[in-house]
Amino acid sequence: MKFFHAVPLASFLLMSCAWSQPVIRLKVGAVGSRASRTLPRHGRATHFLLQFPTEPGPEMRRELERRGMRVLQYVPDAALMVASPVAPDLEGLGVLSAGVLEASDKISPLLADQVTGALLVVFHPDVDMATARAEARALSFDVLENPGVLAGHLVLSGAHSALGALAECDDVAYIMPASAELAAGIPLVGCAGAATEAGPVGEYVLVSRGWPKNASGNVALNYFIRTLTDKMDASTARLEIERALGEWTRYANFTLSPGQQQGAERTLDILFARGSHGDGYPFDGVGGTLAHTFYPAPPNPEPIAGDLHLDADEPWRSGANVDLYSVALHEAGHGLGLGHSDRPGSVMYPYYKLSAGLTDDDIAGIRALYGSNVPPPPTPTPTPTPTPKPAPPPPVPTPKPTPVPGDSTPPSLQIKSPGFTITATTASAIAIGGTARDNVAVTVVKWTNSTGEAGVAAGTASWSAKIPLLVGTNVITVRAYDAAGNSAWRALTVVRR
Repeated sequence: MKFFHAVPLASFLLMSCAWSQPVIRLKVGAVGSRASRTLPRHGRATHFLLQFPTEPGPEMRRELERRGMRVLQYVPDAALMVASPVAPDLEGLGVLSAGVLEASDKISPLLADQVTGALLVVFHPDVDMATARAEARALSFDVLENPGVLAGHLVLSGAHSALGALAECDDVAYIMPASAELAAGIPLVGCAGAATEAGPVGEYVLVSRGWPKNASGNVALNYFIRTLTDKMDASTARLEIERALGEWTRYANFTLSPGQQQGAERTLDILFARGSHGDGYPFDGVGGTLAHTFYPAPPNPEPIAGDLHLDADEPWRSGANVDLYSVALHEAGHGLGLGHSDRPGSVMYPYYKLSAGLTDDDIAGIRALYGSNVPPPPTPTPTPTPTPKPAPPPPVPTPKPTPVPGDSTPPSLQIKSPGFTITATTASAIAIGGTARDNVAVTVVKWTNSTGEAGVAAGTASWSAKIPLLVGTNVITVRAYDAAGNSAWRALTVVRR
């Protein structure tokens, strides 16, 4: 990144700052000051990264606008990407440094080992896309048309040897690998990225620093579901959202428990809203933006930090487009502090996909923020060879229930205790219980734990079980069966600290 000192402006030379300053966090690495160079000039607006000693608030952003700069994006820590048709007037603003992105700052590290394949090129938000297309074609890149790409995105095909020249274009913000679906013209729905009170975050940005530890040295978070979609059953919608949240807790060292109050500190508020809903990021109805999520604090202030907002007008579904679980899984990553991933196929890639769970890339990202919740394996100790025991007698087979002809109605099943679908405990086991009903009769209630344990609950219409827990995340699934083999299930996530 090229930097210049704020004074004197007449020379507009790039100079390193002698005092301590925040770190600019880009995907290519943390950036400080660099060698002096003269800023490039052209007839259109030039894009500058302004770095401040503290987070630039609304008054600072208004002053920049008053001086003819358009604020485009927020960049951690305490920096703004702006567009200015002339050399920015920064006199008296306390700006630590200003500069433009180097070409090397704009090329995904994944492309260092990739010499062929389609590219996803992101342009700055103020760039006219007709100009963007002309710049790409002038460098012999072909535009692969896809009606689902986000505003400011182009899918290009061409020689990777020209990547450097493409990245030198001031209008280009970032270049990453395009997914096979984007390259094939398959319409996808994109996520515009994590939001902040100071504006959206660019694709060239790495991540926030995540939620800080509390006074006890732990990252203990809550979630509160304020409203649900009216496009699907409320209990199913809640289950899909909680299942998405629980997927992240399986791999990293933080907890996420049900909250008791909306707007509380360290709480991810989740809501469905229409149009303008008071956060500066209005929804646009069916077929546009699906959701947006705010980074943790910092940089966002409480109470909006970490909040997930979903467009109530979208046709939300479970297991099909628009899949609530898949979108909530992606957005929860932003609420925990992750930006977008450059790796196609990952949950945090800028375009949503139908997901069954996190990929290795996503898991590595969340562990980079909070560490792993999986303890290292114990050092093995030699054990004496056990004395062989006599083989146990063969088990007595359990007679199977006689099927009821024509019965295709599944049972109904409820977990009554505990009262939340995600809970935390320090105990080595948890007692659960509930009810099961059927049009004929419930014959058995069984449980399984993601740790590999399984068993049969006591009772049927009113059932209970005590389930052993391992340290970390335990996903318990309870299933009720009737005589015809029909079944119903419910899941419970228990985090043992």
